Order: sequence, then structure tokens, then C-alpha cells
Amino acid sequence: MVIRLARLMSNRQWNRGFTLIELLIVILIVGILAAVATPLYLGYIRDAKTAEAKAVAGALWTAVQSNAIGTCGVASAVQDAFPKAGLTAGGATNPVRWTVIGGANTLTVACADGTYTPSTGNNALFTVSGDPKATDISFIQVQFQYDSTTNPPGQLKCSTDGKTFVAC
Repeated sequence: MVIRLARLMSNRQWNRGFTLIELLIVILIVGILAAVATPLYLGYIRDAKTAEAKAVAGALWTAVQSNAIGTCGVASAVQDAFPKAGLTAGGATNPVRWTVIGGANTLTVACADGTYTPSTGNNALFTVSGDPKATDISFIQVQFQYDSTTNPPGQLKCSTDGKTFVAC
């Protein structure tokens, strides 16, 4: 019985390929997945690069606070905190991907009550900007703004188009 079945099967020619319809359906499904996944992936990349800039800004803000508290009552320049934040004397990361704008701005902490007073009023104390030579991040900027009238007083504002800053 098995031998007869084997002979019967070997005499027939079986098509072992895919039909055109099956191939078109697979290509369509892969195309839809790519169309959905690509914008999501690019958004994740932009968010990761912005998070990198926010990490540099956070480290710098911590160093600025530390210096200002240590020199209680005396204005402390942002650029004095560069070494503590792991930045070069010029305010850049090493290797150069991010640079700090506003290093001459100062922060003063009152000895009596611990009140912070930035030299910039309610404007940005400093801005972390993507280096123009690093084309993948040159359009990203993160500003640190200190405004004692808001809650919380210190806020990060992000720009991924180089123009408009929004809370991040």
C-alpha cells in the first residue's frame, strides 16, 4: 500500500513555488509595516538625542547649584561649573557633540534664606546646543530657565527645530 502511494505521488508533478498573489500579499504586508515603523523609529531617535542633551543640562545645573551654594552670597558664573559637569573649559562635551551657550551668566544664592537669583532674570540661564559639525544633533537645543515666580522654578525647554522652545 505504501509503495503504491509513493509511486502515485512520484508520478505527479507538484508545484513547489509560491503564487504571484502570495508574493504580492507578503510584499504588501512588509510595506505597511515599514510605512508605520519608520516614523516611529525616527521619533525614538530624536527623543534619544534630546535626552542626551537634557542629561548634559542636568549635570551642568547640578554643578552650577553646587558652586553657587558654595560661594553663598557671591555670583557664581555658569562657566565655573563646566569642569564639575564634565565639560571642557570652553563648555563642550568631549568628544565635541554638545556646547553650552551662556557660560558668562551667573547664579547667586542668598545665604540667609537660600533664594536663587540668576543674572538673566526670567530668561535662559544657559542653553545646551548640538554642535554644528555633528549634523545628527545640530538642530537640537535644550534651555535651562530659572523663574522664581513659577512652580517649579527651574524648567527645561527643548527645541528640535532650532526655533521653537517647548517644555520637555
